[in-house]
Amino acid sequence: MLKKFTSLLATCMVVFSLSGVQISVEATASPQIEKLDQSIQRIVKDEIENADVSIAIRDEEGRIIYDLNGNRKQKPASNMKLLTSAAALEELGEDYRFQTNIYTTGNVKKGILYGDLYLQGTGDPTLTIKDFDQFAHFLAQSGLKKIKGRIVADDYWFDQDLLTPDIQKDDESYYYAAPVTALTMSPDSDYDAGSIIVEAIGKKVGEKPYMKITPELGELIIENKAKTVGSDEYRTIKIEREYRTNKIVVSGNLPLGQNWREWITVQNPTKHTMTLWKHSLKKNNIQYVKDQFYREKTPKNARLMIQKQSIPLAELMIPYMKLSNNSIANILVKTMGKLRMGQGSTKAGLSVLKQYAFSRQLDIDHWLFEDGSGMSHHNRVSSVLLTQLLYSIQAEKQWYGTFFNSLPVAGYSDRMIGGSLKNRLKTSITKGKVFAKTGAIDGVNTLSGYLIGNSGKMYIFSVLVQNQKNTIPTIDEIVEVMVEKL
Repeated sequence: MLKKFTSLLATCMVVFSLSGVQISVEATASPQIEKLDQSIQRIVKDEIENADVSIAIRDEEGRIIYDLNGNRKQKPASNMKLLTSAAALEELGEDYRFQTNIYTTGNVKKGILYGDLYLQGTGDPTLTIKDFDQFAHFLAQSGLKKIKGRIVADDYWFDQDLLTPDIQKDDESYYYAAPVTALTMSPDSDYDAGSIIVEAIGKKVGEKPYMKITPELGELIIENKAKTVGSDEYRTIKIEREYRTNKIVVSGNLPLGQNWREWITVQNPTKHTMTLWKHSLKKNNIQYVKDQFYREKTPKNARLMIQKQSIPLAELMIPYMKLSNNSIANILVKTMGKLRMGQGSTKAGLSVLKQYAFSRQLDIDHWLFEDGSGMSHHNRVSSVLLTQLLYSIQAEKQWYGTFFNSLPVAGYSDRMIGGSLKNRLKTSITKGKVFAKTGAIDGVNTLSGYLIGNSGKMYIFSVLVQNQKNTIPTIDEIVEVMVEKL
């Protein structure tokens, strides 16, 4: 997908000069900007007058040409990922790959492993049940038939604080608030680590819907209290995991012939992963005698049997940023903490983010954050700071192209190009001319990135809106005016 989008990048991206470190913060009082201001002020007054709004625009040289409350600190939502992504590309590098290793402390004699089998993870969000099936198939083909020792989880690469701060109780069921451990799995190629796909299918009126689970239940159980109703009745079905339990409850009505799908989090990714690993061993006729859950560090004298490397970070950036994947963001934060600070924790990772922001001359005293995904309502940043970040990283010749390619492109229906903007800004004025990160949490919508004005010049912009719901149409109207007037 990176190669597919290269031509679009080449035609649309303008290389900005970074000849001056100091950036002017005074708006240019030109007729063009005055008309832009009049249009934006009218939209704000008519549609979001009671909301908190912060807007900033920079030109090719990084000068602020327009701002409306540009220095007001607001909730960035997933615009926080702009900083997380830049720091990850700098600290880890485009070629960084997560590793999953299988070690043993014993030897195989006549098909029997006399010793323990360790599954060691480093947070790979791309690990799937197919990988485990391939691991088990390799072991079976190598002659392994039975494991006499333990099957052990080594997830010590990360700490045991599974959730980032300020995750709301009602969000814990769903993939965007998934817990993070160093041994996690994803149900599909979107790489929503720490979740499974639960799908209800209405097949016969009066009966419970048929349930389809991807990849498998693992440690979870399902209580199906839902009912299939007539095709002309309302859908009221709900799928959620009971708070801090392994039970998924399906309730409500599902019309005949319809289906309903949710990405539901697992309570503990490590335990879930180990259960599915054992399932794969069984499917490949490898028996084991100890079924308990064991967790400890891999001994230094253990022998490596199998290693799986993930796709490189450059490739992972596409589903991560296009689809605004919170799990990947949180994993990247802990990974940076582990490699730079020696601690695989959110706290350590955020220290790395702050150091990176400081190295780019960003005023970190005015950028408050407690996660890398943007889920927390305690995160704060201004539109001026976000545009400064987006301006400064253009000097990163090694990875800026990868960063730019990862941004959603307005109006492109291919979800790995358009991403979270595939159904937004689709008019002829804006389609293919806005490259930006979306953001949304309760009462907050944001959009920050790059746009090509009617002049053909590239601009950097940020629009942050909070304390009002359903403001996406208004933000898009503001951005359309920017493209039209600049």
